[in-house]
Amino acid sequence: MHTGESLNSHGARRHSHVIIDLDALKYNYRYLKQAAGGNRLIAVVKADAYGHGATRVAQALAAEADAFAVATVGEAVALREAGIAQKLLVLGGFVNAGELQACIDLALDPVLHHAFHLECLYDSRGLNDLDVWLKIDSGMGRLGFPVDQGHGIIHALGNLDTLGSIRLMTHLANADDVESTLTEAQLERIRKLDLDRYEWAIANSAGILGWPDAHHLWVRAGIALYGADPMSDRGQTPRELRPVMTMKSKVLAINPHARGDTIGYGATYTCERDMTIAVVATGYADGYPRHKVDTARVEINGQLCAVIGRVSMDMITVDISDVERVAVGDEVTLFGERPHVNELADCSDTISYEVLCNVGAHAQRKYLG
Repeated sequence: MHTGESLNSHGARRHSHVIIDLDALKYNYRYLKQAAGGNRLIAVVKADAYGHGATRVAQALAAEADAFAVATVGEAVALREAGIAQKLLVLGGFVNAGELQACIDLALDPVLHHAFHLECLYDSRGLNDLDVWLKIDSGMGRLGFPVDQGHGIIHALGNLDTLGSIRLMTHLANADDVESTLTEAQLERIRKLDLDRYEWAIANSAGILGWPDAHHLWVRAGIALYGADPMSDRGQTPRELRPVMTMKSKVLAINPHARGDTIGYGATYTCERDMTIAVVATGYADGYPRHKVDTARVEINGQLCAVIGRVSMDMITVDISDVERVAVGDEVTLFGERPHVNELADCSDTISYEVLCNVGAHAQRKYLG
Protein backbone atom coordinates (compact mmCIF):
# COMPACT_ATOMS: atom_id res chain seq x y z
CA MET A 1 0.00 0.00 0.00
CA HIS A 2 1.34 3.43 -0.93
CA THR A 3 2.16 5.43 2.20
CA GLY A 4 2.51 8.83 0.56
CA GLU A 5 6.05 9.16 1.95
CA SER A 6 8.02 11.87 0.20
CA LEU A 7 11.16 10.79 -1.63
CA ASN A 8 12.89 14.11 -1.18
CA SER A 9 16.56 14.94 -0.99
CA HIS A 10 16.82 14.54 2.76
CA GLY A 11 18.40 11.59 4.50
CA ALA A 12 19.88 8.27 3.57
CA ARG A 13 18.44 7.89 0.06
CA ARG A 14 21.02 10.26 -1.43
CA HIS A 15 24.71 9.65 -1.97
CA SER A 16 25.62 13.02 -0.49
CA HIS A 17 26.04 13.05 3.27
CA VAL A 18 27.84 15.04 5.92
CA ILE A 19 30.13 13.92 8.71
CA ILE A 20 29.91 15.98 11.91
CA ASP A 21 33.09 15.83 14.00
CA LEU A 22 32.04 16.48 17.60
CA ASP A 23 35.64 16.38 18.82
CA ALA A 24 36.45 19.26 16.45
CA LEU A 25 33.41 21.10 17.81
CA LYS A 26 34.65 20.75 21.39
CA TYR A 27 38.15 21.78 20.35
CA ASN A 28 36.76 24.95 18.70
CA TYR A 29 34.77 25.81 21.81
CA ARG A 30 37.89 25.62 23.98
CA TYR A 31 39.94 27.53 21.42
CA LEU A 32 37.37 30.36 21.29
CA LYS A 33 37.01 30.41 25.05
CA GLN A 34 40.76 30.97 25.31
CA ALA A 35 40.69 33.57 22.51
CA ALA A 36 38.01 35.42 24.48
CA GLY A 37 40.28 35.67 27.49
CA GLY A 38 38.35 33.10 29.49
CA ASN A 39 35.12 35.09 29.40
CA ARG A 40 31.84 33.19 29.48
CA LEU A 41 31.17 31.72 26.05
CA ILE A 42 27.67 31.31 24.66
CA ALA A 43 27.47 28.59 22.01
CA VAL A 44 25.05 29.71 19.29
CA VAL A 45 23.00 26.75 18.05
CA LYS A 46 20.23 28.52 16.13
CA ALA A 47 19.15 27.25 12.70
CA ASP A 48 19.72 23.67 13.89
CA ALA A 49 23.27 24.61 14.89
CA TYR A 50 24.04 26.04 11.45
CA GLY A 51 22.99 22.75 9.90
CA HIS A 52 25.01 20.57 12.28
CA GLY A 53 22.09 19.41 14.46
CA ALA A 54 21.27 21.54 17.49
CA THR A 55 20.43 18.73 19.87
CA ARG A 56 23.58 16.70 19.16
CA VAL A 57 25.76 19.82 19.24
CA ALA A 58 24.30 21.02 22.54
CA GLN A 59 24.61 17.56 24.08
CA ALA A 60 28.25 17.37 22.97
CA LEU A 61 28.98 20.71 24.64
CA ALA A 62 26.77 20.22 27.69
CA ALA A 63 29.70 19.49 30.01
CA GLU A 64 31.52 22.75 29.29
CA ALA A 65 29.34 25.35 27.55
CA ASP A 66 28.53 28.37 29.71
CA ALA A 67 25.26 28.92 27.85
CA PHE A 68 23.52 28.32 24.53
CA ALA A 69 21.67 30.72 22.22
CA VAL A 70 18.92 30.13 19.68
CA ALA A 71 16.77 32.39 17.53
CA THR A 72 13.27 31.39 18.62
CA VAL A 73 11.39 30.18 21.66
CA GLY A 74 10.48 27.01 19.75
CA GLU A 75 14.14 26.15 19.25
CA ALA A 76 14.79 26.68 22.96
CA VAL A 77 11.83 24.53 24.01
CA ALA A 78 13.14 21.66 21.89
CA LEU A 79 16.52 21.84 23.62
CA ARG A 80 14.94 21.89 27.06
CA GLU A 81 12.90 18.83 26.08
CA ALA A 82 16.15 17.16 24.99
CA GLY A 83 17.56 17.67 28.48
CA ILE A 84 19.74 20.74 27.96
CA ALA A 85 19.88 22.47 31.34
CA GLN A 86 22.23 25.41 30.71
CA LYS A 87 21.20 29.02 30.39
CA LEU A 88 19.39 29.37 27.05
CA LEU A 89 19.17 32.75 25.32
CA VAL A 90 16.39 33.43 22.83
CA LEU A 91 17.99 36.00 20.53
CA GLY A 92 14.78 36.93 18.72
CA GLY A 93 12.80 37.32 21.93
CA PHE A 94 9.17 36.23 22.29
CA VAL A 95 6.42 37.14 19.82
CA ASN A 96 3.34 36.73 22.04
CA ALA A 97 2.31 36.28 25.65
CA GLY A 98 2.28 32.50 25.25
CA GLU A 99 5.94 32.47 24.30
CA LEU A 100 6.74 34.71 27.27
CA GLN A 101 5.02 32.19 29.52
CA ALA A 102 7.15 29.42 27.99
CA CYS A 103 10.24 31.47 28.87
CA ILE A 104 8.99 31.79 32.44
CA ASP A 105 8.07 28.11 32.78
CA LEU A 106 11.28 26.76 31.23
CA ALA A 107 13.75 29.38 32.51
CA LEU A 108 14.62 30.66 29.03
CA ASP A 109 16.39 34.03 28.77
CA PRO A 110 14.52 36.22 26.26
CA VAL A 111 16.30 39.08 24.54
CA LEU A 112 14.25 42.27 24.85
CA HIS A 113 14.54 44.44 21.76
CA HIS A 114 11.09 46.00 21.22
CA ALA A 115 8.50 47.97 23.19
CA PHE A 116 6.16 44.99 22.82
CA HIS A 117 8.45 42.96 25.08
CA LEU A 118 8.33 45.56 27.81
CA GLU A 119 4.55 45.74 27.63
CA CYS A 120 4.26 41.97 28.00
CA LEU A 121 6.54 41.97 31.02
CA TYR A 122 4.56 44.75 32.69
CA ASP A 123 1.29 42.87 32.03
CA SER A 124 2.54 39.56 33.38
CA ARG A 125 1.20 38.45 36.77
CA GLY A 126 4.52 36.97 37.81
CA LEU A 127 7.88 36.54 36.13
CA ASN A 128 9.36 33.95 38.50
CA ASP A 129 12.80 35.60 38.54
CA LEU A 130 13.04 35.49 34.74
CA ASP A 131 16.49 36.57 33.54
CA VAL A 132 16.41 38.88 30.51
CA TRP A 133 18.88 40.46 28.11
CA LEU A 134 18.24 44.05 27.02
CA LYS A 135 19.47 44.58 23.48
CA ILE A 136 20.90 47.96 22.56
CA ASP A 137 21.20 48.92 18.89
CA SER A 138 24.69 50.39 18.74
CA GLY A 139 24.85 50.44 14.95
CA MET A 140 23.46 47.22 13.46
CA GLY A 141 20.15 48.88 12.62
CA ARG A 142 18.17 45.67 12.98
CA LEU A 143 16.96 44.69 16.46
CA GLY A 144 17.42 46.65 19.67
CA PHE A 145 16.51 49.81 21.52
CA PRO A 146 18.21 53.10 20.63
CA VAL A 147 21.27 53.83 22.74
CA ASP A 148 19.67 56.88 24.35
CA GLN A 149 16.80 54.77 25.73
CA GLY A 150 19.00 52.32 27.59
CA HIS A 151 19.06 53.97 31.00
CA GLY A 152 15.34 54.66 31.06
CA ILE A 153 14.40 51.09 30.15
CA ILE A 154 16.73 49.64 32.76
CA HIS A 155 15.15 51.91 35.38
CA ALA A 156 11.65 50.82 34.36
CA LEU A 157 12.56 47.14 34.43
CA GLY A 158 13.92 47.61 37.92
CA ASN A 159 10.36 48.23 39.11
CA LEU A 160 9.34 44.67 38.23
CA ASP A 161 9.91 42.92 41.54
CA THR A 162 9.50 39.40 40.11
CA LEU A 163 12.07 39.95 37.35
CA GLY A 164 15.44 38.23 37.69
CA SER A 165 18.79 39.52 36.43
CA ILE A 166 19.04 42.14 33.70
CA ARG A 167 21.96 41.71 31.34
CA LEU A 168 22.81 43.77 28.26
CA MET A 169 23.87 42.94 24.73
CA THR A 170 24.50 44.47 21.34
CA HIS A 171 25.46 43.08 17.95
CA LEU A 172 28.51 44.08 15.92
CA ALA A 173 27.63 44.76 12.30
CA ASN A 174 31.05 44.70 10.64
CA ALA A 175 33.46 42.99 13.01
CA ASP A 176 34.62 40.59 10.29
CA ASP A 177 36.29 43.52 8.47
CA VAL A 178 39.56 44.15 10.29
CA GLU A 179 39.90 47.57 8.64
CA SER A 180 36.39 48.78 9.44
CA THR A 181 35.87 51.84 11.59
CA LEU A 182 32.26 50.90 12.36
CA THR A 183 33.14 48.40 15.08
CA GLU A 184 35.16 50.92 17.07
CA ALA A 185 32.31 53.41 16.69
CA GLN A 186 29.85 50.85 18.06
CA LEU A 187 32.12 50.05 21.00
CA GLU A 188 32.49 53.75 21.76
CA ARG A 189 28.70 54.18 21.87
CA ILE A 190 28.54 51.37 24.41
CA ARG A 191 31.33 52.88 26.51
CA LYS A 192 29.52 56.22 26.64
CA LEU A 193 26.48 54.53 28.17
CA ASP A 194 28.57 53.96 31.31
CA LEU A 195 26.74 50.76 32.16
CA ASP A 196 29.78 48.62 32.98
CA ARG A 197 28.16 47.55 36.24
CA TYR A 198 25.96 45.25 34.15
CA GLU A 199 27.04 42.04 32.44
CA TRP A 200 27.35 42.56 28.68
CA ALA A 201 27.46 40.23 25.68
CA ILE A 202 29.00 42.20 22.81
CA ALA A 203 31.35 40.03 20.79
CA ASN A 204 30.16 37.59 18.13
CA SER A 205 32.58 35.16 16.45
CA ALA A 206 34.37 37.98 14.63
CA GLY A 207 34.42 40.05 17.81
CA ILE A 208 36.06 37.18 19.67
CA LEU A 209 38.74 36.71 17.01
CA GLY A 210 39.44 40.30 16.05
CA TRP A 211 38.28 42.78 18.69
CA PRO A 212 39.57 42.15 22.25
CA ASP A 213 37.86 45.34 23.45
CA ALA A 214 34.54 43.62 22.74
CA HIS A 215 35.25 40.86 25.29
CA HIS A 216 33.05 41.86 28.20
CA LEU A 217 32.21 38.92 30.52
CA TRP A 218 29.99 37.21 27.93
CA VAL A 219 30.77 36.48 24.26
CA ARG A 220 28.81 34.58 21.58
CA ALA A 221 30.35 32.08 19.17
CA GLY A 222 28.39 31.12 16.06
CA ILE A 223 30.15 30.37 12.78
CA ALA A 224 33.62 30.04 14.33
CA LEU A 225 32.31 27.32 16.64
CA TYR A 226 31.77 25.23 13.51
CA GLY A 227 35.28 25.83 12.20
CA ALA A 228 34.78 28.62 9.65
CA ASP A 229 36.86 31.75 10.17
CA PRO A 230 34.67 34.81 9.45
CA MET A 231 37.49 37.36 9.36
CA SER A 232 38.42 39.29 6.23
CA ASP A 233 42.14 38.65 6.87
CA ARG A 234 41.82 34.87 7.20
CA GLY A 235 44.12 34.35 4.22
CA GLN A 236 46.90 36.33 5.90
CA THR A 237 46.18 35.45 9.53
CA PRO A 238 45.35 31.76 9.81
CA ARG A 239 43.51 30.72 12.97
CA GLU A 240 43.47 27.27 14.53
CA LEU A 241 39.84 26.38 13.92
CA ARG A 242 38.87 22.87 12.86
CA PRO A 243 36.07 22.17 10.35
CA VAL A 244 33.21 20.38 12.06
CA MET A 245 31.20 19.47 8.93
CA THR A 246 32.61 17.50 6.00
CA MET A 247 30.43 16.92 2.93
CA LYS A 248 31.05 13.77 0.91
CA SER A 249 29.53 11.95 -2.05
CA LYS A 250 30.48 9.43 -4.76
CA VAL A 251 31.57 9.28 -8.37
CA LEU A 252 28.65 8.29 -10.61
CA ALA A 253 30.38 8.10 -13.96
CA ILE A 254 33.71 8.71 -15.73
CA ASN A 255 33.58 9.97 -19.30
CA PRO A 256 36.27 10.87 -21.87
CA HIS A 257 35.73 14.13 -23.75
CA ALA A 258 37.56 15.55 -26.74
CA ARG A 259 38.87 19.04 -27.13
CA GLY A 260 35.97 21.31 -28.10
CA ASP A 261 33.27 19.26 -26.37
CA THR A 262 30.88 21.23 -24.17
CA ILE A 263 29.79 20.17 -20.70
CA GLY A 264 26.48 20.63 -18.91
CA TYR A 265 23.47 22.92 -19.14
CA GLY A 266 23.92 25.95 -21.33
CA ALA A 267 27.16 24.51 -22.73
CA THR A 268 28.98 27.00 -20.54
CA TYR A 269 32.21 24.98 -20.41
CA THR A 270 34.23 23.98 -23.47
CA CYS A 271 37.04 21.44 -23.11
CA GLU A 272 40.34 23.13 -23.90
CA ARG A 273 42.00 19.72 -24.48
CA ASP A 274 41.11 16.07 -24.42
CA MET A 275 39.80 15.57 -20.88
CA THR A 276 38.45 12.98 -18.48
CA ILE A 277 35.35 14.16 -16.63
CA ALA A 278 33.86 12.60 -13.49
CA VAL A 279 30.18 13.04 -12.73
CA VAL A 280 29.69 13.36 -8.97
CA ALA A 281 26.41 12.67 -7.19
CA THR A 282 25.64 16.00 -5.58
CA GLY A 283 23.87 19.17 -6.60
CA TYR A 284 21.67 21.98 -5.44
CA ALA A 285 19.06 19.47 -4.23
CA ASP A 286 21.70 18.48 -1.66
CA GLY A 287 22.38 22.08 -0.68
CA TYR A 288 25.50 22.42 -2.81
CA PRO A 289 25.50 26.00 -4.16
CA ARG A 290 24.42 26.36 -7.77
CA HIS A 291 25.76 29.86 -8.29
CA LYS A 292 29.43 29.58 -9.20
CA VAL A 293 31.43 32.71 -10.03
CA ASP A 294 34.76 30.93 -9.94
CA THR A 295 36.03 27.36 -10.17
CA ALA A 296 35.23 25.41 -7.06
CA ARG A 297 37.24 22.29 -6.25
CA VAL A 298 36.60 18.88 -4.74
CA GLU A 299 38.99 16.23 -3.45
CA ILE A 300 39.19 12.81 -5.09
CA ASN A 301 41.83 10.27 -4.08
CA GLY A 302 43.81 12.95 -2.28
CA GLN A 303 43.91 15.39 -5.22
CA LEU A 304 41.98 18.63 -5.69
CA CYS A 305 39.99 18.72 -8.91
CA ALA A 306 38.14 21.60 -10.55
CA VAL A 307 34.37 21.66 -10.80
CA ILE A 308 33.48 22.61 -14.38
CA GLY A 309 30.22 23.54 -16.04
CA ARG A 310 26.99 24.32 -14.30
CA VAL A 311 25.90 22.72 -11.04
CA SER A 312 22.80 20.59 -11.69
CA MET A 313 20.08 19.44 -9.30
CA ASP A 314 21.75 16.09 -8.59
CA MET A 315 25.17 16.24 -10.26
CA ILE A 316 28.34 18.20 -10.74
CA THR A 317 31.05 17.57 -13.32
CA VAL A 318 34.69 17.48 -12.31
CA ASP A 319 37.95 17.51 -14.28
CA ILE A 320 39.92 14.40 -13.30
CA SER A 321 42.25 14.43 -16.31
CA ASP A 322 45.33 14.49 -14.09
CA VAL A 323 44.13 12.05 -11.43
CA GLU A 324 45.07 8.38 -11.65
CA ARG A 325 42.87 5.39 -10.83
CA VAL A 326 39.49 7.02 -10.31
CA ALA A 327 36.60 4.55 -10.39
CA VAL A 328 32.84 4.70 -10.18
CA GLY A 329 31.88 4.68 -6.51
CA ASP A 330 35.02 6.46 -5.30
CA GLU A 331 34.52 8.88 -2.44
CA VAL A 332 34.50 12.62 -3.15
CA THR A 333 34.98 15.35 -0.54
CA LEU A 334 32.96 18.43 -1.46
CA PHE A 335 34.28 20.43 1.49
CA GLY A 336 35.83 19.81 4.88
CA GLU A 337 39.50 19.98 5.78
CA ARG A 338 40.30 20.33 2.06
CA PRO A 339 38.76 22.14 0.29
CA HIS A 340 37.49 24.31 3.14
CA VAL A 341 33.89 25.48 3.21
CA ASN A 342 35.14 29.08 3.00
CA GLU A 343 36.73 28.25 -0.36
CA LEU A 344 33.46 26.90 -1.73
CA ALA A 345 31.58 29.90 -0.35
CA ASP A 346 34.01 32.33 -1.96
CA CYS A 347 33.72 30.53 -5.29
CA SER A 348 29.93 30.77 -5.05
CA ASP A 349 29.78 34.45 -4.06
CA THR A 350 28.21 33.61 -0.72
CA ILE A 351 29.28 32.95 2.88
CA SER A 352 30.09 29.77 4.78
CA TYR A 353 27.01 30.26 6.99
CA GLU A 354 24.69 29.76 4.01
CA VAL A 355 26.54 26.73 2.67
CA LEU A 356 26.57 24.96 6.05
CA CYS A 357 22.92 25.71 6.76
CA ASN A 358 21.76 24.57 3.32
CA VAL A 359 23.85 21.42 3.15
CA GLY A 360 23.16 20.48 6.77
CA ALA A 361 19.43 20.86 6.22
CA HIS A 362 19.45 18.42 3.29
CA ALA A 363 22.10 15.78 3.81
CA GLN A 364 22.11 12.76 6.05
CA ARG A 365 24.33 13.42 9.07
CA LYS A 366 26.85 10.97 10.48
CA TYR A 367 28.38 11.89 13.83
CA LEU A 368 31.91 11.19 15.04
CA GLY A 369 33.18 11.66 18.57
